[in-house]
Amino acid sequence: MAYAGRLAIIAGGLGGLGSATGKRLRSQGADLVLLYAPFEASRKDTVLESTFGSSNPDGVSAVECDITSEASVAAAFETISSISKSAGAFPSICINAAGYVSVTPLADTTAEEALKNIIPNLLGPFTVSKAFYHLYTTWKDSLTGGASAPPGRIVSIASQAAHVALDGHGPYCASKAGLIGLTKCMANEWGSAGITANTVSPGVALTELGKKAWSEGPVRDKHLADIPTGRFSEPEEIAGVIELLCGDGMGNVNGADLRVDGGFTIR
Repeated sequence: MAYAGRLAIIAGGLGGLGSATGKRLRSQGADLVLLYAPFEASRKDTVLESTFGSSNPDGVSAVECDITSEASVAAAFETISSISKSAGAFPSICINAAGYVSVTPLADTTAEEALKNIIPNLLGPFTVSKAFYHLYTTWKDSLTGGASAPPGRIVSIASQAAHVALDGHGPYCASKAGLIGLTKCMANEWGSAGITANTVSPGVALTELGKKAWSEGPVRDKHLADIPTGRFSEPEEIAGVIELLCGDGMGNVNGADLRVDGGFTIR
């Protein structure tokens, strides 16, 4: 299998696009560490059961982590290093799938509400990706006997909101545009270390939350009418693009953003 002997770290791995990506990578042999926020602890076992068929699935570890806290991320990555050693799996993939969105007219958005979008959507991937860089390069530098490291991959989930102005989404749009800019800097500075960094910008994806938010109504109908393909994306489609960017054959795709929005942002 393509990712046997490798460990994929997924921030926001409990539910939504994070779960879909984890399921896909696991099916290709990757061991997984799913980082989940403290407030998600009560549903951890339920999500693992529904995604992987067990609350304690083989090759999958769930680690509590507040991605907005540097100390929490550092502690989580110490645990990840131990998991990697126990599993004999090289930590070579990092997926930033956690995020937050609120919808408020820009003139009515408080600074506090803006930060609820900006901190997890931008600072979170910055902190997690930096910790991953240090873990990956430490493992790479420790190799002996002519062994070579698998390629390092960082893929962060941005959004169509990074490319267009969406009503009521000012801080969210800004945070996702910032994430693309941050990822370009990662690609520039870390490419020489063997790590590529890219983003995927989905449109509406029919996760459980997506289905609830976009199930019916005039706003849904108008948005669908503005998508050339005439439909929203399935989570598995987004996960497929993320997995593509993790592949060994994508080593010269670096600093790119792949839009999976049915063409919404092309016009």
